[in-house]
Amino acid sequence: MLTKTHTNIGKGIAILLVIFGHILLELFYIPTFIQSIGVFLFLILSGYGITASVNSNPENKKWFARLKRMKKIMVPYWLVTICKIIALMLLGVLSVSVAVIVEALFFDMNKTIDATMWFILYIIVWYITGSIIFSITKNKMQAIISFFLVASIFMVFVDLPNWAFYAFGLPIGVLWNSYEDAFLRIIQKISGWLYLALFLALATASTSIVHSFKTAMPTTLLAALLILCFVYKVVAHNSILEYLGKNSYELYLIEGFWLYSTGFIYDRYSEFINLFLYLGLLTGSYLLWVVARKFLLQSKTIQDLWTT
Repeated sequence: MLTKTHTNIGKGIAILLVIFGHILLELFYIPTFIQSIGVFLFLILSGYGITASVNSNPENKKWFARLKRMKKIMVPYWLVTICKIIALMLLGVLSVSVAVIVEALFFDMNKTIDATMWFILYIIVWYITGSIIFSITKNKMQAIISFFLVASIFMVFVDLPNWAFYAFGLPIGVLWNSYEDAFLRIIQKISGWLYLALFLALATASTSIVHSFKTAMPTTLLAALLILCFVYKVVAHNSILEYLGKNSYELYLIEGFWLYSTGFIYDRYSEFINLFLYLGLLTGSYLLWVVARKFLLQSKTIQDLWTT
């Protein structure tokens, strides 16, 4: 089975792919879908995780359990969003009003603060949907069919391109966990290094060959599955990737801000200087977040709200 180590390594790879793809797009102006591989990997692991959670403890399908999981998403999101608003005010690019603050704290649908935060509402909708599905279905086949039906609704009826593009990521994670023994028997028959070679081929194609959403969706989804297969077969331990995976959500909250919301700071410099500038801003702001998080968690009220 996929262990906690495997999933942390997978999330570590996912956040690196997201950051790398955004750098190529925003600093080097290279069209790519590499970041989409990372998003699919996050979603597959999320689907796997919520299914494993329900299978290990049926109480986890109830509403209060989903609310507990959503607190761990929303509290860091709110705190980081407040910091982003302050940063944009100090940079002189945002006029703050109550409306702007409220909109930013509740998913920033107009992309006023950070265009990459669409994922927050998306994953919360999936968690709520998953809670409903697991509560009303009687067996794993009914649950799987229900997840894929919801994904189909996202593709056909929801007028949000990212929701449609990534619709099948989380259901595939549910499918993987539900029939894990069959999945792993198939995975074991192929060399782990072949999975890596195929992943690298698809990742390269997603930058140099694939230029349309219709072809990018299956290409990047398959690439995410291939790298997860490689992790399962070959990567038993990697402390750096595990650390990145454990902190991937906080990194995600920060990484897009310094590209999509403050792009004007890169206007004066060369691409490579901009790269080091961005990595410095990302690293510095993440370290500040780590210090702030440690300080905030000294408060029992915040600790209870955030971690319990």
